[in-house]
Amino acid sequence: MVGIDRWRHQRRERSGDWPLKLPVPVVSIGNIAVGGTGKTPVTEALARHWLERGGRPGIVSRGYRGGPDGNDEFAMLRRSLPEVPHHQHRCRHVAGTRLLEEHPDTDLILVDDGFQHRRLHRDLDLVLLDARHPLAGGHCLPLGRLREPWRQLARADHLILTRAQRCDAAQLSRSMGFLRQWFPGIPRSLASTRLAQVRTLGGATAPDPAIPVLGFCGIGVPDSFRHSLIEGGWKLRAWRSLADHHRYSIRDLERLNREAIAAGAQALVCTAKDAPKIERLLASGYTSQLPILVQEMRISLDVGPILAGIDASTASGTRETGAPSC
Repeated sequence: MVGIDRWRHQRRERSGDWPLKLPVPVVSIGNIAVGGTGKTPVTEALARHWLERGGRPGIVSRGYRGGPDGNDEFAMLRRSLPEVPHHQHRCRHVAGTRLLEEHPDTDLILVDDGFQHRRLHRDLDLVLLDARHPLAGGHCLPLGRLREPWRQLARADHLILTRAQRCDAAQLSRSMGFLRQWFPGIPRSLASTRLAQVRTLGGATAPDPAIPVLGFCGIGVPDSFRHSLIEGGWKLRAWRSLADHHRYSIRDLERLNREAIAAGAQALVCTAKDAPKIERLLASGYTSQLPILVQEMRISLDVGPILAGIDASTASGTRETGAPSC
């Protein structure tokens, strides 16, 4: 499957059908492995930096497993960046075109999870790698976790090693050394994840942060959240991981409450990605026995040098092709 996709991409590029262009600079934030590497928090960090510069960013994404109101990442970004427009469509060129039609003052498009979406021209290709396992085992699906061969990292303009706080100096040195050896001309940056604010869902009163909790999440790499809670000093009495993009039900929350109470926990704590789906259940009338907390995470990354080469006054140019062939 990976080989067929590569052949299809190359054929469309050689024919001149791709890449499709938008009239503003485009920055892609992607990875080469399935599972989370922090793409959405990095997208948020880039958007905040652009806003601080006085720019007007917009975000486009595929909308994987999303409904009429968008998917988990859409809901996260809408809450944290309500002033930044966000459109979702399987063809990012369509999403970007619609966004610019509705918000013509937008001067930068950020593509959340766009490295494999080669039909869209990008001015800057950022690729995120887990600092502990940058090649995710080195094998493509279905034998491993790579979406495409790791040597395709040569297409990137900038490599970002995420979750650096979970690596010791030797691990970081090995990972950086490997990238330096194989991709010497590509700049590299380190990003770390830190705990930010804690908020409650459903109007519950925020309890003492030292209380015992049950942690749960439905994200690509659940262990990253569990370790973050432990490193943040939470008293983790129980833990439950669910599938990525899990659609929570009242039965799920009832089971989590029972498990938490049995383990002596006094609250439930989840990620910001889980929160919107749980909020919808609470809004429908469900009352949780225990308070449900949301642990917000933030990415620490020196964004300025990464975006230094992007000039909002320099447009990528528009493609005179009518409707895009996606």
